[in-house]
Amino acid sequence: MLKTYLKIVLTGFLLFASITSIQAQDCKCTEVIDAAADAYEKNYSLFIYKVTDQNRDLYNAHKNVIRNKAELVTDLSDCKAILNQYLHFFRDGHTYVLNSDKKTFYKEEIKINEKQFKKAYSKNNYNLNQIIGIWENGSYTVAIVPNPAKSSRERDFVGIVLSSTNPEWKQSDVKFELTSKAGASYQANFMMGDHSVKKTEGTLVGKSLLEIDGSGDWNKVWPEVKGQQPKNEIQAKYKQFHLSYIGDIPYLRLPDFYSVERSFVDSLMKSNHDKIMKSDFMIIDVRGNSGGSDGTYFPVLPYVLSGPIKLPINGFWLSEYNIQKVMDYKTGKPGKKVEEYTKQEKEDYDYMMANKGTAAFENPNDFWTFKTDTLYNGPKKIVILTDKETASSGETFVFRANQSNKVVVYGQNTAGVVDGFNGLSKDIGCFEVAFPSSYRAKDIKQNPIDPYGIAPDVFVNEKVDALNYAIEHMRHLLKNESINQ
Repeated sequence: MLKTYLKIVLTGFLLFASITSIQAQDCKCTEVIDAAADAYEKNYSLFIYKVTDQNRDLYNAHKNVIRNKAELVTDLSDCKAILNQYLHFFRDGHTYVLNSDKKTFYKEEIKINEKQFKKAYSKNNYNLNQIIGIWENGSYTVAIVPNPAKSSRERDFVGIVLSSTNPEWKQSDVKFELTSKAGASYQANFMMGDHSVKKTEGTLVGKSLLEIDGSGDWNKVWPEVKGQQPKNEIQAKYKQFHLSYIGDIPYLRLPDFYSVERSFVDSLMKSNHDKIMKSDFMIIDVRGNSGGSDGTYFPVLPYVLSGPIKLPINGFWLSEYNIQKVMDYKTGKPGKKVEEYTKQEKEDYDYMMANKGTAAFENPNDFWTFKTDTLYNGPKKIVILTDKETASSGETFVFRANQSNKVVVYGQNTAGVVDGFNGLSKDIGCFEVAFPSSYRAKDIKQNPIDPYGIAPDVFVNEKVDALNYAIEHMRHLLKNESINQ
């Protein structure tokens, strides 16, 4: 019963409660810290591994230091900073503070296409302001234009989508708004993937880089900045999903696993299938990939894996709060009273409550066997490039791929943010905090990935061009293997 139940939870359970706006004067920071500590100590799946008998005194001392700081704070933003300091003890990228403001959404269309924009650029002397132009980031290409004269919005510039691989975003959608501050800095309203508004800041660095805090770097692609080295296809599309070729070597760039659908990756692989199969090796670049959905990379696995692989059995921490969230998810009615449960719901609830305070796993085994319906003989070898920003689902891809005898991983250790997953949030009064509710494996204590990451087969210093080194190294490796056969 619990096995079936956990399978539902561990494959699709991601809940974040609605966020309530609280004013600074209503917030007492010591109460925030106390509530946060209570939430993490009771509900955070990895707490029993992060705080043990060996380091409990260190944790308690850290908590005391944080609480003493909280006693001196009256400002909400300062309290948030102290709360983040409390979370630093866990060294877990899946623990964080959610915004304390209500989510707001904004959708606006400003009709434009690339041809129209370039015509207006010349006609209106847009070259006098360096921020105006065509910019790229990941799945998006935008035109930054002055705020239209007829607009009632208070802003100086608008980033309008010219093209996007995200099906939720169409040409002419407004992606962000910029209001000039001192120098080359801007206040920004950035529309997230779901069109919710994130208030942040942006900075123009040089003439061709716009840094928007928390929303990535935007590179100017038109007009070309004088003195700027022309980019090859791989450099120009580095933040986009694409498959290019270095000579006859397929180069697959996977910048994340959330901004495109699995079908997009599938079509990318199918359209290049014949050339991939004929290649000696293929490069898969997941540097900077912060994760998303495991399913996004499944179309790549038939080319990467050499046979069945073993994956660890996932588990779930059965705290009273986490159990209630499971029931909210199962019943589809958050806050449904126990006496209103169906017979099956009541049995599930009683079983979990009887095991409260334990780590429940899907089944008694340590591993299960994963295999794809299809395995391709080509390419002979797979090069995977990683770095310290390869995280979460980016790491699970590396974990799976590493079990193939075709794969060689180059670069640096991954981020080490994968032992806990399935994020839940909890209202602690002035903020909401997020934490993993699930476990990657039963042997986390003996074989942790967090916070050390997954080591590459061949370490390449971050100052070295890992792509060129990996190509040269792999060519020698294949040559040596051919000689030794």
